[in-house]
Amino acid sequence: MHRRPARPYQLVSNKNIVSKATEADRVFNGIVSDILAGAIRPREQLSERDLVARYGVSRTPVREATKRLFERGFVESGPKGVAVVMEIGGEDLQKLYELRVKLEGAAALDIIKNITPKEIDKLAQINKKFAGALAKRDLVKMLEIRADFHATLMEATRNRWLAMILIMLRDKAYVVRHYHWQDINRATATLDIHDQMVEALREKDAKRFQKLVIQQISAAITTYENRLQAPSWASSGK
Repeated sequence: MHRRPARPYQLVSNKNIVSKATEADRVFNGIVSDILAGAIRPREQLSERDLVARYGVSRTPVREATKRLFERGFVESGPKGVAVVMEIGGEDLQKLYELRVKLEGAAALDIIKNITPKEIDKLAQINKKFAGALAKRDLVKMLEIRADFHATLMEATRNRWLAMILIMLRDKAYVVRHYHWQDINRATATLDIHDQMVEALREKDAKRFQKLVIQQISAAITTYENRLQAPSWASSGK
């Protein structure tokens, strides 16, 4: 494996007590950041032994981190069950996001019709937690908090089948969201959009809420596509 480049986000940990969960977060976040930065290439194998040596941790947090990589679609099973980095195609992600725009745009109308004041208050509180994680540049926590925000919205559709499908599609788009929120400006814009969404829900403004939902999804894939189209070191001859 190549040496890891500097990253804008660092995990927040207790200096006196480093739990297994925190170690797993560090390993997971490090691997994902390296994949997105190109330090770990598609089809590269991630052996347990190499990861233990690389991050200076025991096998337990490495196994937990690897399990999450499988769940999030960053790796697949290779020879002898060794994790292999998935080759993420821009065309497949584009199709995924086109489907998300259609389905979440339609779901927005169900949400505006069925959501309760209590659920709207919960969304507002979740967004405040996101602001706190953003201030600390805690990317793992940001992703976890945003998953809660999305799950609350999906529950408000009052259609469990639609909710299951939308959550599954969102999970498959994890790589895009992870990259999207590494950009501090985009992360801040997301915070603002979610504040606007809460306001639109309180006002029962279906048209505005639907527009914000689509705007957020489109912004994420656009940011990621711009990254894929950026000149690489190899292509620039450097």
